[in-house]
Amino acid sequence: MPEGDTIHRAARTLALRLGGKQVLRFHSTVPLIAQARLEGARVASVEARGKNLQVAFDDGSVLTTHMRMTGSWHVYHPGERWFLPEHLARVVIEVEGCVAVCFSAPVVELYSSSARLDQARLGRLGPDLLSPAFAAAEAVTRLLTKPRLRLGEALLDQSLLSGIGNVYKSESLFLERLSPFLATSAVPRERLLTLVSRARTLMLGNLAPGGGMRTTRGRSTGPRFWVYRRSGRACLVCEATVLMKRQGESLRSTYFCPRCQGVPSNHDGAL
Repeated sequence: MPEGDTIHRAARTLALRLGGKQVLRFHSTVPLIAQARLEGARVASVEARGKNLQVAFDDGSVLTTHMRMTGSWHVYHPGERWFLPEHLARVVIEVEGCVAVCFSAPVVELYSSSARLDQARLGRLGPDLLSPAFAAAEAVTRLLTKPRLRLGEALLDQSLLSGIGNVYKSESLFLERLSPFLATSAVPRERLLTLVSRARTLMLGNLAPGGGMRTTRGRSTGPRFWVYRRSGRACLVCEATVLMKRQGESLRSTYFCPRCQGVPSNHDGAL
């Protein structure tokens, strides 16, 4: 699933290519959106909020997409061959000099106003880690509203803080030497503040222009990640074996070093 840095990067690209331009063609395979008449409207803004990407038009309507595991936005020059087959296109927005295509996104919705969008979907989101207005204290306060939730699950709860996924969850917990199986209430507030700040720093580092391939180690050689997708391999710090366990109802993967993060190697994930 794309994480917040990927969505923010896509929004930045779309804003540069679509922003302020008149829509020449709008097409969607989503039945409730297919009848929309957006030709002639102008793209007012393109923004990311957590893992949601929204395109606002000057008639007030807002298109929102969520990529989940399968979706992606592509931009092409008019007439350029698409990388993916046309039948996978969920939305096509064509303006002068650019065709933007959203492929295979499970969530594609059109709202009559940003207020309706906030009421129906985005108003439930926690603070966006990549927002300039992000407040770590508010995010921690929200985390502590679910005191029994384990850290590895809490960091993925988009109602508590939004934008983070498996990569930054695992990497942040490792760098802060915190067990993903600790309840949020078992962690001092100061350490939770440091944890969410660490996640934000890692994500911002991969959002910067010219950031290249995502990494949390800041190195051009060797492994890109400390623990993510390194199960069965030696920890880069202590050489213990990195493990992976699935957490929560969605069975999301969490990677960790049992020695660095104080988790017994036979830990079953229970509190």
